[in-house]
Amino acid sequence: MAAQTGCEAGAVCLRGVLADGGLGNLCFTGECDPVAQNCPEGNRCAYVRHGNVTARRCIPASTGTVAEGGACQSVATAEGDFYDTCAPGLSCTDRSTASGGTTFTCQRFCHGGEQCTAPRDCIDVLRFEGSNERPRVCGAPGATCDVLARDCTDSRGCYPSPKSGGVCVTAGTIAEGEPCAYVNDCQEGSACVKDGAGLVCRRLCRAPSGSPGCGSDQTCRALQDYPGVGVCVR
Repeated sequence: MAAQTGCEAGAVCLRGVLADGGLGNLCFTGECDPVAQNCPEGNRCAYVRHGNVTARRCIPASTGTVAEGGACQSVATAEGDFYDTCAPGLSCTDRSTASGGTTFTCQRFCHGGEQCTAPRDCIDVLRFEGSNERPRVCGAPGATCDVLARDCTDSRGCYPSPKSGGVCVTAGTIAEGEPCAYVNDCQEGSACVKDGAGLVCRRLCRAPSGSPGCGSDQTCRALQDYPGVGVCVR
């Protein structure tokens, strides 16, 4: 899940590279929002590379026509700009194939799972040359898991997904009680949930009681759509 709140007008809340080299949620300024597609009529918001810098820019919508899931490529202009051939709201994304190769298809930009069509979720992170931004696109969910047993078989963490139940995705580093934007921003064993007017990392627990439980000064509040799972609140 994600919240486009807390940033000044004209800025977008995205995953990004922090000063210490780690990843966190930052407000980035730019011409447009690739999810909202808030460019002037006849334009699309896309990531455009010029030299060694990539930025969100409004470019003619006619430059991108490939539909979601279609094969795409990068094209160059006489002015030295590089952008993909995807339709508005989509980004050309690389995927590894079973044979060890790579395919490039248009996938939908997203801030949260509500922008994706089930069973896809807002889990794939993009990286662009010359940009600290790490926007997300809709992708196939990872292996399923039990968010309380935390039984992913690799280094990833198990997090609740509104689209897919528990899924194995890259674990975050934000501590319990701290603000967050995406469900897996939090340390494994916690999840990013609505708390008052914002989103906060809260420890997962068995609802209404059981193990894992909460501290003596907390109660386990059940999560909607997740029978038996809750978060610890005061």
